[in-house]
Amino acid sequence: MEIKRNRGQARRPGWIAAPLLAFLVAFGMILMMPGLSGEAGAVDFDKACSLTVQPGNEDLAADLEKAKVVVDLYQVAKAEPVSGYDTYTYAFADAYKSLEEIYQQDSNNADWMAIAQGAAKIALEGGTPAVTGAAVGQPIEGLQCGLYLVIARGDGLEDYTTTVTAEDGAERIATIANSPTYKYTYMPDLVSLPSKEAEDGEINTAGPGEWLYAMDVTLKPSQEIRHGSLEIVKTLQSYETRDPATFVFDVEAVLDGSVVYSNVVSLSFTEAGQKSTLLEGIPVGAEVTVKEVYSGASYKVVSADTQTATIVANEVASVAFTNDYDDRHGGGGAVVNHFANSEDEGWEWTPIPDSGR
Repeated sequence: MEIKRNRGQARRPGWIAAPLLAFLVAFGMILMMPGLSGEAGAVDFDKACSLTVQPGNEDLAADLEKAKVVVDLYQVAKAEPVSGYDTYTYAFADAYKSLEEIYQQDSNNADWMAIAQGAAKIALEGGTPAVTGAAVGQPIEGLQCGLYLVIARGDGLEDYTTTVTAEDGAERIATIANSPTYKYTYMPDLVSLPSKEAEDGEINTAGPGEWLYAMDVTLKPSQEIRHGSLEIVKTLQSYETRDPATFVFDVEAVLDGSVVYSNVVSLSFTEAGQKSTLLEGIPVGAEVTVKEVYSGASYKVVSADTQTATIVANEVASVAFTNDYDDRHGGGGAVVNHFANSEDEGWEWTPIPDSGR
């Protein structure tokens, strides 16, 4: 998350405005703190704050608009004055009291992440938000001074919580929003209001400078292509040979001018009827072309031998082919070959069995 003041000055990503106590514990030394009579005015705990949340950077803006991202804010703690100094500490809300221990022990980035994860678990399992479904890019007004959990999610998406695996193997709570083509994953973030300008890339609310009651934050979601599936349906109108009738299909999907999926699949019959195979993991929005490249020794395709479909999220695209006996008793079958190359074994050949059902 990138934090800015409302006039657009950037903050260091991944930091929140940590109050005095956090810095004292984290760095193990006493910081120079402005007294209440210093140049900067004392923090006004009765003054309302505002927060503007951008769902991502400018490169993602056009697609994020399609994802319909909204924001929920949960007040984890209220800001409390530190007697004699122009700074504040936190009084955690009753629902989040269990997080006080983490906050008091340390305040490095790992601990702030632990607080964010702990707060998200509490909030998403029945917590009451201070603000629900706020529009991104617009100021959220009338906020009390304090520590807030920011949850970004897709508007109207019922199941928006998920987990992601961190580099250390730990499972962490996250939320999602979907555009027609991409899935955006957001980590829960913490924002402290009011804050101050960054100094040497770090935000220290015990430092000098004016208090900022209107803040702008830019979230940093991960983006990944959504995937869908394609069903190939084959109907064999009549079966007149002793050998299995095998039909082979070449499948190729193109997205934005690039081939994003390529496969060869087969369906075999020992009687007339219908079979199908389901292909998964095809990027959403891709245009798929399926061509029947082999129709058996004694059968002919009576439908078009090439079909197209567009992959759509949460739907199964489908193409259908029909074959019939062609009055020849040729006999025979087919096998689909798969070749893979590895450093240890070199090229290996594996026959792929009938993939239908």
